[in-house]
Amino acid sequence: MERETLEKLYAGLIGMDAGMRLGAPVENPFWTYERLQCYYGDIRGYLREQRYYTADDDVNGPLIFVRALADNAMPETLAPEMVGETWLNYTRRGMGMFWWGGEDVSTEHRAYMNLRRGVKAPRSGSIEKNGKTAAEQIGGQIFVDTWGLICPGDPARAADLAAAAASVSHGGSGVDGARFMAACVAAAYTAPSLDEVLDAGLRFLPEKCDYRRVVETVRAYHRAHPAEADFRACREMIAREFSDEEYPGGYHIVPNAGICILAMLYGKGELGRSIEISVMCGYDTDCNASSIGTILGVLGGLGGVPERYRRPINDLVTLSSVSGYLNLVDLSDKAKELGALSCRMHGGALPEDIVCPKPGELRMDFPFPGSTHGLELSDKAEHTLRIVPGKAHSGAYCAELMTDGKRAGPVDLSFKAMLTRPDLHEERYDPVFTAKVNPGQRVGVWMKSEQTAPAAVTVTPFVRRAMTGERVNMPAAVLSEGEWTEIVFTVPELGGDAVHDVGWTVETKPDADPWVMGRVYVDEITVTGAMDYAVNLSLQREEFSQLTPFAFNDCAGKREGDAMRLTAAALPYMTGAQAFTGNYYLRDTAVSASVTVESGESALVLLRGQGTRRYYALGFSAPGECAVLRYEDGRVTKLAAAPFVWQPGREYALRAEAKGEVLTLFVNGTPVLEASDSRYAYGMPGLGLTAAGETLWRALHISGEC
Repeated sequence: MERETLEKLYAGLIGMDAGMRLGAPVENPFWTYERLQCYYGDIRGYLREQRYYTADDDVNGPLIFVRALADNAMPETLAPEMVGETWLNYTRRGMGMFWWGGEDVSTEHRAYMNLRRGVKAPRSGSIEKNGKTAAEQIGGQIFVDTWGLICPGDPARAADLAAAAASVSHGGSGVDGARFMAACVAAAYTAPSLDEVLDAGLRFLPEKCDYRRVVETVRAYHRAHPAEADFRACREMIAREFSDEEYPGGYHIVPNAGICILAMLYGKGELGRSIEISVMCGYDTDCNASSIGTILGVLGGLGGVPERYRRPINDLVTLSSVSGYLNLVDLSDKAKELGALSCRMHGGALPEDIVCPKPGELRMDFPFPGSTHGLELSDKAEHTLRIVPGKAHSGAYCAELMTDGKRAGPVDLSFKAMLTRPDLHEERYDPVFTAKVNPGQRVGVWMKSEQTAPAAVTVTPFVRRAMTGERVNMPAAVLSEGEWTEIVFTVPELGGDAVHDVGWTVETKPDADPWVMGRVYVDEITVTGAMDYAVNLSLQREEFSQLTPFAFNDCAGKREGDAMRLTAAALPYMTGAQAFTGNYYLRDTAVSASVTVESGESALVLLRGQGTRRYYALGFSAPGECAVLRYEDGRVTKLAAAPFVWQPGREYALRAEAKGEVLTLFVNGTPVLEASDSRYAYGMPGLGLTAAGETLWRALHISGEC
């Protein structure tokens, strides 16, 4: 894969998120076309200023559902049923991922429940099952960006992948839109113009269909009325010719597709202006702006992404899947990951200077122009941060921290290891997070000082606790002028708290002149190695209807003193209940906790959880029994079982270990059961139940490595 191609993929991801962020604040029905025009007029930037913005289905879907490929060992043909399992595996029932508006209102809600009931894809999204109106809502095209991103220059492959994926929840025009949008994204890598991108998308539509009709109608109107000011008249034409009466449901894909084409044409293929025009037109503002943001991000590359839209993103996207680890996304790393996935599909390799981190570890090496990895400064009055070429310890780019001020004070350079509720301005889509940096791990960074006058530069690493906010400083280091220095520390035990921030306080003290003018270059930030930490349940908070740092599916958790009460009610179509936490890529793992079963017939420690449908569970599985269970796509396999008379109301110490293929259960320090299985090589730790019940958990401890 050429570097230019990988950078276009990265630009597509930025464009997708920028469109979502611009349109999301005004997607609700209150913001009619008339109100948007009256209140906002000519939109020229984000409508809300938010440091971190919770992604909705326009970003959740593309970044999560593409995991169907790797999760199914890169099949030659992507079956809709595989993507349906991916829906179930990464979604918490009734929370996050997509819009839970009720089965009679939200197409995605209905499709998810169809899947839960055992209705396989593609029937789960078909017109025959759900009716034409539901099947042809906009969701068919808003989840498919990544199928185009991983098929550079191959719109036919992108269209086929997108159609298979979209059929999980949609049919008819819903699948037509998926083919069109994914093909446009793929074609944008090599097409010299927007017109040729649209021509490529049309090649994968039936000769006679509503979706083709709206695309061709808008293109014809634009040819006759090409001035930008004519976009509002074009919008009125769409409202007349593709009316709500003809295309009902509130979010029908056909008129919204018309808005997407309108916006790209009247925006002349420029990302910023196009997403602005799409939002000014109303309809499904975030979906439309996100879809065209991806296409035009790829078409224009990084140079075509306006700074006013890129800078606030700061490379960070938040998701709301069942994995708190996967939910904090570094876009430059995601570009590497999707680029590697594309190479596995099509052959080839990433550019030699692009280094992918080991799954479960972090590497911030600034691979693209402007890739910030979410780094932040505590003071921007006398300090600036930018990404520069030609100065890196390795690779093409590095970060440059410039200090410019009289008696300039110290500055913190940091990144988020996890987010908590106070970091976010709202609770849309119920995100949940777990730390990406944990006690026991090694944190390293390379730094180099270049000062205009003699000065001592001291660097003090630190971590900040997530629940208490307390800062914990590490031993300081002094930079040698003009020489790269690696600064390393091991994250200490935090009393059961989690890591919120990782950072470095940089302080420059001049020898004479009080004016400080100099630079510190920063490169290759890494987080590696085994982790070993406790989760102090007495510190945890209820956030986003969850309990930190857990994500619950088919159960609920409440803090009670130093314990967590985990409760699962009897739900239809339920296969176990899960409370996941921790690193998604843990391999050899040990999880210990004390548990009291207060009702029900089970108490389980979960290992190598890859989602709600794929994990190992070790513990009390039924009255008088302990077992090692494997959950896989709705099936439960008893890998091993033994009699064990456990009593409700009595506390037991459970410990579950995974070493290679061997799974071992300990009760009160004694090994009681062992099984061997190779199905899951890595995954999240957690706690769970086989069915309805209530358990009280204490003294949770997790160790392992990726």
